[in-house]
Amino acid sequence: MGSQVLTGASARRERGVTLIEVIVAMVILTVVLLGMGRFAVGFTRTVRQSDARTVAVNLADQRLSEIRSAPNYSGLETNYNANEPTIAGFTGYARLTQIVRSGGPRPTYSEDYKTVTVTITVPGVPVPIKKTIVVAAP
Repeated sequence: MGSQVLTGASARRERGVTLIEVIVAMVILTVVLLGMGRFAVGFTRTVRQSDARTVAVNLADQRLSEIRSAPNYSGLETNYNANEPTIAGFTGYARLTQIVRSGGPRPTYSEDYKTVTVTITVPGVPVPIKKTIVVAAP
């Protein structure tokens, strides 16, 4: 029951890790780290696109709010129908506002409304952001 003396093959096993075990561990660690790197890059890209989409939605909402509160229904096309290749303070963002009238003034026409579509093009986002509202004649 005293101390045992290791001899031969059992003594070699007790000395530590072999070179092959170290190489296998390093390969596994490298594969895991590369996978985490790819995930981090993809996550960063997704967050950046999400932030850009949020800004684009806010820009579209801002334009639609301006149009909703405009006192001059007959002048909406003149004042807001435009293509803005640049938006002050938002580098790379572009805004297109399209206003299409359906029907005409009463009593000649039974319908008189305008469909307003705001399209925001965002750098780094493949699909433009579009919002549409209908504004009826007062």
